[in-house]
Amino acid sequence: MDVIEILGYSASFIIFVSLMMKSIVKLRILNALGCLLFVVFALKTHSIPAVVMNIGIVFIDIYYFYRIVRVKDNFEILEVKKDNEIVGYFFDKNRPELTALFGDTAFGKSEKTAFYFRNNDIAGFIAYSVQETDTGKTARIFIDFVVAKYRDLAVGRHFFITDLTFWHHQGVTALTVENPSKAHIPYLEQLGFTQDGSASLWKQTV
Repeated sequence: MDVIEILGYSASFIIFVSLMMKSIVKLRILNALGCLLFVVFALKTHSIPAVVMNIGIVFIDIYYFYRIVRVKDNFEILEVKKDNEIVGYFFDKNRPELTALFGDTAFGKSEKTAFYFRNNDIAGFIAYSVQETDTGKTARIFIDFVVAKYRDLAVGRHFFITDLTFWHHQGVTALTVENPSKAHIPYLEQLGFTQDGSASLWKQTV
């Protein structure tokens, strides 16, 4: 296998991987990179139609990437009752993932529930309870779930870092997550949660 063949296979692999990206931004970047490599490959193999097509795709990726990054997302959170029909529907639709991440009893332990919205779409769901402590109110989070379409941390960053209005209106000064699953810990770390003296308790001050 020569260098040109390796280049062609590499370009194909990058484009293949790009199509599996959950983040549209990452998809556009990787796809454009793969197409640029294909342009080089096509030039080396004298395939002008492939050059034209891949250059066109690169411009399309750049155009949509520009549209994505210049549009400011709109985030909202809406508190709803636990027995709301939409809560039940959402939970049933996502039950396998919710159970794997948060266990079978998490929903039952919570007292309050709310939906995350991103650009008017339901982006996720949170279930928690608020309790009084010596230092103020603490929100114990039992479920903090974002649907696959919006798992680029933007929702979490907004409601746990950028805009804490939702928590402040309830008088909450701290957020805690007890016994998070291993799959959930990287998400907590990226949002500023730290272990609070115990491997089973993660906390963030708001």
